[in-house]
Amino acid sequence: MSQLTALIIFVAFLAYIAYQGMKNFQLRSLNMSIRKKDFDTVQKMADMATTRKFLGDYTCDLYQLRAYYLSEDMSNFETKLKEMTKKDYPNNQDKKTFLEQYYHRFLIRNDREHAKLLLDEIKKLGDDKFTAYNEQAFYVMLDKSTEFVKPIIDEINTKEYYGFPLGVMLFLLAKQYEYLGDTENAQTYYENAKVCFHPKAIYVPVIEQIIKNSANRGDIL
Repeated sequence: MSQLTALIIFVAFLAYIAYQGMKNFQLRSLNMSIRKKDFDTVQKMADMATTRKFLGDYTCDLYQLRAYYLSEDMSNFETKLKEMTKKDYPNNQDKKTFLEQYYHRFLIRNDREHAKLLLDEIKKLGDDKFTAYNEQAFYVMLDKSTEFVKPIIDEINTKEYYGFPLGVMLFLLAKQYEYLGDTENAQTYYENAKVCFHPKAIYVPVIEQIIKNSANRGDIL
């Protein structure tokens, strides 16, 4: 290896380290502002050209949306939400993840209007499996439907769902059994659902609260 080649590699390595350092610094700053509930700073940082250059539009938009959500600034939240649903991001999976996470936040909050908005966008993605389980979630959680026990069990048995979607489907089974008064099956599926979710997933505290409330009432042993 020539000295020139070695020098080029060394300079490229330093540039990479500098890039990652700046990126991590900006992420830490945004996360710290979120923790401190300094939402104005989050908005300003996420709007900066340098921040968008290092983190990308999707990450910056997501931080802005979360800041509006946590500050309960619903006017700006709705504007940003609609903007993000219409926006094309370089990685299509980013949009899919964003739609999924906020869609289920709205289901948990019984927010039919915003849930319907995101469900319509989910359908536009053209992913039949993704659409199917999310549509079932809408009817079970907002309409208290019990018509999806067998269809969901059949879908789970295909073993094509895993992680968050599988956890949601097990949660939907638990919900339906709870509606039907079958507390034994409800408890079993709630516990199975919890195992599928990441510990920080939005459904985990919901499941824990349901089981705790049911145990206090003596519904679930």
